[in-house]
Amino acid sequence: MNPKYTPLVPCDISLIAVFPERRSKIVKTVVRATERKYVMQLAGKRALVTGGGTGVGFGCAQRLLEHGAEVLIVGRRADVLEEAVGRLKAIVSEGQVSFQVCDIVVEDEVIAAVDAAAGDGGLDILVANAGSGYPGPILDAPVDAWQFCCELNIVGTATCIKHAALSMKDHGGGSIVTISSVGASKVEKWMAPYSATKAGLEMLTRCAAIELAPFQIRVNCIAPGYIDTESISDNFSEEFIQDLVAETPLGRAGQPQEVGDAVVYFSADSGKWVTGQILGVCGGMIIPQGQDFEELNRMMYGDAVMDSAVGKG
Repeated sequence: MNPKYTPLVPCDISLIAVFPERRSKIVKTVVRATERKYVMQLAGKRALVTGGGTGVGFGCAQRLLEHGAEVLIVGRRADVLEEAVGRLKAIVSEGQVSFQVCDIVVEDEVIAAVDAAAGDGGLDILVANAGSGYPGPILDAPVDAWQFCCELNIVGTATCIKHAALSMKDHGGGSIVTISSVGASKVEKWMAPYSATKAGLEMLTRCAAIELAPFQIRVNCIAPGYIDTESISDNFSEEFIQDLVAETPLGRAGQPQEVGDAVVYFSADSGKWVTGQILGVCGGMIIPQGQDFEELNRMMYGDAVMDSAVGKG
């Protein structure tokens, strides 16, 4: 084996014993892994990603594919999904990826999507990414704003969890990852319907983790911060975007694939004893911060010391 590549871990081969019906796909995936610079952690797994055509969902689908999972992405627009599948295949040429139209607030469509992703072997991974917001002051936001966010962020996600779990419980368990936001724990002014329902989603995640644990189904949540996606760049000013960067301690936007990295962690053996957790993938944006006492410290220690402390020296 070329020394620049990471050798495969024994569990990659042992998957054949666990999933004999998937032998040919697992062997092909493991062999292809020798051509990559990292270990394939999800060979032989089947995954469903809601809202997988763009943004964070696309990044999650990409990482799952790169680690050997067979992925079905779903969303409401066939044209967007078809284009996304083309891009994913260009990135991971040997990846097994397909799409299906599904509105997560329509239960029959969720059932069909889970069945398609599961195939004959059962579903292993759900990334419940689909969600949205509705801006508006509490004094003026219409009832429709609240109903829209509740139906999509909570009811739709709960429906996906329900049917994914029904598939997983009959096949030895699995991993469910919901996607929340730093807005679930930090007030985002004028976005109450979004923040309130994302907070509800996090409690839904914890409830599901407790109820589904007896079936070896792990349920965790990722709370992204500012992620560089189409929805941000297309809808917000450069000034607003720069403010988001300024609020991020690590000083940059995150990438959708970095959320995908966390999905892989939760879904692979690395996360097999982790459930009910909310993980901020946000460059530190989620950290509560109080008053900044830089001025006081400059008075006490001088500008040279403080310039060095804040990275200016």
